Amino acid sequence: MNDKQLKVLITGSNGLLGQKLVQHFQRHEVEFLATANSKNKLSFCPAENFEILDVSNAVSVGEVITAYKPTHIINAAAMTNVDACEDYETECFAVNTIGVANILEEIQGTDIHFIQISTDFIFDGKKKLYSEEDTANPLSNYGKSKWEAEELIFESGYNKVSILRTSIVYGVGEALNKNNIFNWALAELRAEKQLNIVNDQFRTPTFVEDLVQACSKVIELGEFGVYNIAGGELMSMHDYIVLVAKYLGVDSSFVNAITSEKLNQKAERPISSGLNIDKAKDELSYVPTDFVESLSKIDSDN
Repeated sequence: MNDKQLKVLITGSNGLLGQKLVQHFQRHEVEFLATANSKNKLSFCPAENFEILDVSNAVSVGEVITAYKPTHIINAAAMTNVDACEDYETECFAVNTIGVANILEEIQGTDIHFIQISTDFIFDGKKKLYSEEDTANPLSNYGKSKWEAEELIFESGYNKVSILRTSIVYGVGEALNKNNIFNWALAELRAEKQLNIVNDQFRTPTFVEDLVQACSKVIELGEFGVYNIAGGELMSMHDYIVLVAKYLGVDSSFVNAITSEKLNQKAERPISSGLNIDKAKDELSYVPTDFVESLSKIDSDN
């Protein structure tokens, strides 16, 4: 499909992934409609390319899809604060699960390519690395809401879907209201504040630009199915932030190692939820950016 024929509907455009998708499609002169559940916060997103959309509202989802007639939908709308999902369970499932059900309802019988962003937190952490075929067993409301969304897709019979599972997406953006661990750590370390970071939880952190390229690739190739899209390095959260400190030239003694038990987070996390990316490498020619290299790219963006 020629880029000029594409009409991409992006949900969650105010978030980190959403705004990077907006920038990507702008650069490639692809027609897009950015949507979020609040006003447009992006200085680079024209008003005519934006519309407010609450994905948990079935009527609104139907109206936007019917009016815009997208060829592709990238669902980056999500409640991703894992602890907040424990406190606000109804809101968590409304966005993460019911939102997907509403999109599925509207695209039945169409040729729209639906790209759903999922998570490593659908797994219980009893393995080091998970493949696309491994059995899900989420531990938290966040993980359960995202897994139930995947189940809805599988059960719907709609087969023009790409599910991209990812892990600890990081990068910098504009007017972000979700203060993820990476952005929080950047600010705290630059202020030379002491941080307590767990050393017994392991992830494969994902550079947001790599995830954008994966979204673009499944569109370009017309690939459907489940793909793990993550970084190529399994590391503890402590080691992850230590590398950030070293890159910033901040003494790593500012990053204190702490156990999950001592930190006592509200939501249970998988111990290791690294993602095996062999399938994406083989079928999408996916090549994750080296972590330290990604930091230099992020720094040049600031």
